[in-house]
Amino acid sequence: MMSAKSTRLRSRGETTASETGTAGPPPSAHDTGGSLHGTMSTLQLALTVLAMSAPIGNVTGVLPLGITRGNGIGTPVIYAFVGMIFLLFAVGFTTMTRNLPKPGAFYTYITAGLSRTLGLGAGFLAAFTYLVYMVGSYAFFGVSVKNVLSTFGAPATPWWLWGAICCVIVTTLGHFNVELSGKVLAIFMVMEVVLVMLFNVPVLFSGGPHGYQIDSFEPAHVFSGDLGVATLFAITCFLGFESSAIYRDEVKRPERTIPRATYLAIGGLGGFYILTSWALVTFWGPSHVAAAGAANPTILFNGGFHHYMGDSFTQVMTALVVTSVFAGALSTHNALSRYLYSLGRDGILPSFLGKGHGQHGSPAHASAFATAAAVLGTLPFLLSGLDAVAMYSSMFALGTFALLLLFTLTTVSVIRYFRIVFHSERLWNTVLAPVLALAGLLLLITLTSTYYSMSIGASQWLATGQQLLLVAIIIVGVLVGLRWRTTRPAVYRRIGGGAGAHHDIPEREPATVPDHGQS
Repeated sequence: MMSAKSTRLRSRGETTASETGTAGPPPSAHDTGGSLHGTMSTLQLALTVLAMSAPIGNVTGVLPLGITRGNGIGTPVIYAFVGMIFLLFAVGFTTMTRNLPKPGAFYTYITAGLSRTLGLGAGFLAAFTYLVYMVGSYAFFGVSVKNVLSTFGAPATPWWLWGAICCVIVTTLGHFNVELSGKVLAIFMVMEVVLVMLFNVPVLFSGGPHGYQIDSFEPAHVFSGDLGVATLFAITCFLGFESSAIYRDEVKRPERTIPRATYLAIGGLGGFYILTSWALVTFWGPSHVAAAGAANPTILFNGGFHHYMGDSFTQVMTALVVTSVFAGALSTHNALSRYLYSLGRDGILPSFLGKGHGQHGSPAHASAFATAAAVLGTLPFLLSGLDAVAMYSSMFALGTFALLLLFTLTTVSVIRYFRIVFHSERLWNTVLAPVLALAGLLLLITLTSTYYSMSIGASQWLATGQQLLLVAIIIVGVLVGLRWRTTRPAVYRRIGGGAGAHHDIPEREPATVPDHGQS
């Protein structure tokens, strides 16, 4: 029900934030001659963004590290804790999606709630984040293919050859409408989940060789071991859900599809990892699981899966790790392409990047540019001879920390945005949940920063340097924005969504801040 405040605003002819969120945006004054379009459903979008997290890759390689190097058998609770923080973040994030009918996600939302200059810095950081994920994904794919081939006795090949093949396929799919990529990603995601559940379900119904256990949920075990390391690995397994908002122009009824897909992605990942980590501990036994995976953590899932499914299915599962990594690379490429598209559309980057393909409705130019940038980003590592594992580990750690920074800035933006615009959203959506999310995100940033050097296997000096690089990117964006405010005012006004927006973004709070109505 519309609040009394919203009714008074309507009678005065003023527009509320929620009203602007139910209609599509008008054509931009900086129309580059093509737009994105698509009709993805909630499930298609959820599967598309879930693919970025590469679930089966995480189950075989990342999740066991939380058990063997983190807080041991208490790992399931860590996944519940991290998932809860991200669900709280999603409340404000999806509320912004409903009230700002523009693509751009972090770039748009931080601009709207904080400032154009900081929004520009966030846009630069978002593009850089997904770029480093792309570089890491190609290296990860190459290593994964090498590992699978070695199990079949195939001759050794360089990882970059397979990374290049992955790059060509990803670029080809990125040229076409997102629904083609979505179908490919959906197939891979369903296959991944089914295979992991072939291990989870027998443990769930039989208790495994050692019987059922609830030790994982006892506080003494949850707070044992190294909580910071366990949290770091858990965060890595969740990332990808945040990309839902960048597909605004390519889904049906975005004001409903994006929030539902976001919650479905976080909830699905949370339940999936909680169950799988519990099943691993249960199968191997609370007293033996850490020792079983001490030498080689991947044996935890691979060994358990082989116990129930035998040699043939285990070989299929091993091969699907490659398709999982490929799906993650494709999903990351799509996210990077759309950030480049948004920046090109607004005149921040060359305008050809903001032109959609006339037939496919895809960011075809931005997709090709994303590939070129990823190749150039890979060359220094390749020429230096850096080990591929060290390369993708460093890239994923850097991307994870960057996303936490963007989550935090977005949450602050949500809180401020709904204090400076008229709206009819609930207090929970605009204040309570975002404040709780902000507290949780600051904790995650503290833990991630503390254990960052461990995650990249490098010195503290290098770890600090990488984190400062991310801050420097934001500062560069702020300085460029300040410069453009006087030298390129037209471009400055387009930051975060274009001159054709429903309402101009306030530069400072109004004299009177309205109270928050209940819808």
